[in-house]
Amino acid sequence: MSTELTEGSERAAPGLGDAGRTGLPRRFWRWCGRHPRAVWAAGLALAALVLFLLYFRDAQTIGQSSDSGGIALQAWDLWHGNPILRGWWLSDECFYTIDLPMNAVVQMVVGLRPVTVHIYAAVDYVVVLLLAGLLARGRARGRQGVVRMLLTVGIMLAPSTVLGSRILLQGPDHVGTQIAVLATFLVIDRAAERWWVPVAVGVLLTVAQVNDVQATFSAAAAVGAACGVRACSEVARWQRPPRERWYDASLVVAAVVSFALAHLIVAGIHAAGGFYLPGPKNGLGFAPISAMPAHTWATVYNVLILFGADFIGQPMGISAISALLHLVGVALGFGALWIGARGFFTRMDRVNQMLVAGTVFILIAGAFGLYADAVTGAHDIIPVLPFCAVLAGRLFGERLAALRLEPVLAAGLVVMLAALGYNDIQPKAVPPSTQLAAWLEGHHLTMGLGGYWESNITTLDTGGRVRMVSTVGNGTTAQEYESSAEWFNPAKYQANFIVAYSASTDPSPVKPSVVRAWYGPPAHVYHFEDYTIMVYDYNLLTRVTAPALP
Repeated sequence: MSTELTEGSERAAPGLGDAGRTGLPRRFWRWCGRHPRAVWAAGLALAALVLFLLYFRDAQTIGQSSDSGGIALQAWDLWHGNPILRGWWLSDECFYTIDLPMNAVVQMVVGLRPVTVHIYAAVDYVVVLLLAGLLARGRARGRQGVVRMLLTVGIMLAPSTVLGSRILLQGPDHVGTQIAVLATFLVIDRAAERWWVPVAVGVLLTVAQVNDVQATFSAAAAVGAACGVRACSEVARWQRPPRERWYDASLVVAAVVSFALAHLIVAGIHAAGGFYLPGPKNGLGFAPISAMPAHTWATVYNVLILFGADFIGQPMGISAISALLHLVGVALGFGALWIGARGFFTRMDRVNQMLVAGTVFILIAGAFGLYADAVTGAHDIIPVLPFCAVLAGRLFGERLAALRLEPVLAAGLVVMLAALGYNDIQPKAVPPSTQLAAWLEGHHLTMGLGGYWESNITTLDTGGRVRMVSTVGNGTTAQEYESSAEWFNPAKYQANFIVAYSASTDPSPVKPSVVRAWYGPPAHVYHFEDYTIMVYDYNLLTRVTAPALP
């Protein structure tokens, strides 16, 4: 009898153990089945965190510049009591409604430090990547929706080691604008045809265009063109009566009104004493015919950079192989663009039409405009990457799912993650300004003058403990670009040194001979690496020419 009880107990024990082992997983999967949206939200949050860490490390491999330093200083001033940036000369874009507030939020947490630029750049690209994935998914559900989303993310996942990371992760430079643009398209894609949608679209387009005039071409003009074509073509073919075309017509009106509002807002801020936005230094227009071959080649090369496929000129190695593999993304993106362009006037859905129109407008502006420089011009066509990637997801995702090619997609994602991991193991960049900032702080030199490329970044490197203000004319005139007129006020600040940088990489060097001729002989002269630091015993700001704001 006791033996039977023992055997029964032994037989029962495994059953109890299995229940203990399988009960929690079963309950977990049942909960997941009952709450699919919570599972999606948790999955996206986890993916966002992992991607942030990867892009944060990638951003640290790229040296910062005075451009990103200037944006950081504007954000610092913005939330320290100067909401309209009174007294600031900005660049040709203000980045006022997206990039500066996001920078300010990061600075509220970590303060004015160089790492804020890396944090913001990583957050910026992660948000753009997730919005692009959600837009590619569209209204698709299940396996097809996942495939569409992952195809888009895979194309955008891994910037190239140097140039791609520099364009996309160095700091605010048109990437943040895509947050508002993609959000606009997402609202149009997901919302029903209700009266409030054109209002929301108008607000988002206005925010995007105040931040960056590039959104006029990639978003406002794209919405106007796509919806205008839809309204006119359907009325012409009597597919729907004219009175039922109010929705597309209202979106066209929203795009036009947003353009006017954006200009009124920027002009109103300046009229109230806020920042001055000079606009493009060469103006707007088209390049001459003689420049077309060079501009076309520059645009092609910039597209390769954005897609991580800039293999040209690279020695054979991991970076070159990774770039060649990224050509698959170029083929998918531009294959989808070709299909979308062919169906633009016939069978294409509204969002796909907008993506096609926006991409074409940006490419035309890049190739035929005045700013089609290789590498630096890639900033001006950044929308091409998310737009083509989303088109590829929306147009090819269903075919991949139908052909059961998920293993191929999974393998591609693994390769792209490996390429991103390779970016992350590169050494951190230490720009020369970091050593200069430490030297100046160690010698108790707290405010001085310098060239543009040494100024804002040195101020950021020291957290504002050393302020170097940007000058032109070999240190004789205030730089009216990414700087504040307040810094040149001799009644408020005392500047007693000027830095000359003799490295061949400086496009606008400060010459010590001109400095001596203008300011007189310095009290002390120091040489540190490629820098010459001239220290004076009076306030140099009394001799600086500082034009008033227009």
